[in-house]
Amino acid sequence: MKFTPRFFTFLLLLLWQLPQLAAASYAPPSAAQGRAPVAGVPTLAARMLSPTFSLAPNPAHGIVTLSMSQYAAGTEYRLRLSNIIGREVRTVALRPEAADRGMSLNLADLPSGMYFYSLLQNDKVVSTKRLVLQN
Repeated sequence: MKFTPRFFTFLLLLLWQLPQLAAASYAPPSAAQGRAPVAGVPTLAARMLSPTFSLAPNPAHGIVTLSMSQYAAGTEYRLRLSNIIGREVRTVALRPEAADRGMSLNLADLPSGMYFYSLLQNDKVVSTKRLVLQN
């Protein structure tokens, strides 16, 4: 079996990245021992509890459907739509139980372009995604 220099280069790069890959999937032991987790590192429980949402279709032609899941009852949710320079163009109060089945939003009055939509939970941004309008 003949090994080429490319194989050794690949192997060296793989071995160099291995500790970083292992650290990315490692949960800090402080979370398991009841201590506060490291700042900036979301735990699996935090990711599981955060609500998920999406707008479809993307790119859109006027009307989009908002789907939302994993929401907390008794929490205020809003959808904020911003243009490419960050100016807020629309805010919609959400009823999670209605968004669970799919909630229609009419965006036909907005000009074509790229927008960012953010889910706000109690006035804090949970997640931000991109939407392309082709009106």
